[in-house]
Amino acid sequence: MMSVLAKLHQLLLKAETLLLVMILISLILIAVAQILMRNFLGGGLLWADAYTRISVLWIAMIGAMIASRQHGHIAIDILIQRLPGRWKTLGQRISDGLTALICFAGAWFGGDFVMREYAYGDKAFAEIPNWWCEAIIPFAFVVIALRYGAAALMAEPSNPNR
Repeated sequence: MMSVLAKLHQLLLKAETLLLVMILISLILIAVAQILMRNFLGGGLLWADAYTRISVLWIAMIGAMIASRQHGHIAIDILIQRLPGRWKTLGQRISDGLTALICFAGAWFGGDFVMREYAYGDKAFAEIPNWWCEAIIPFAFVVIALRYGAAALMAEPSNPNR
């Protein structure tokens, strides 16, 4: 059973990275095409600007998810760095737990935002509802919260370089 879960976990990590790369490449291609079309054809794609804005949001949120799996977020941990060994682990676990709580709050408010966008019913581009594009916000915050929550509950910090 653990082997299946470990393989599933690895598959999800690869999917997360692949999605980030695909969105980044599409963003670059569409932005370059938009620039070329505006300069040489006098116009561009009607939906390109909206797609660019939404892609930046998705890249930021998926990038944050990837950073959370490596404990790569910006942290103010000067106090934790100065603690003795045993206390350092406890301090890191408390910090991870607080980060998880803040991210769960972000997910809650992000979910409320997405539900309000759903009720409003506005379209982002190409008949795609705004709430579909913004659904990454609560999803990413939940993933980050779960990762930091798991790190807070583990006996050892998840990053051995600390």
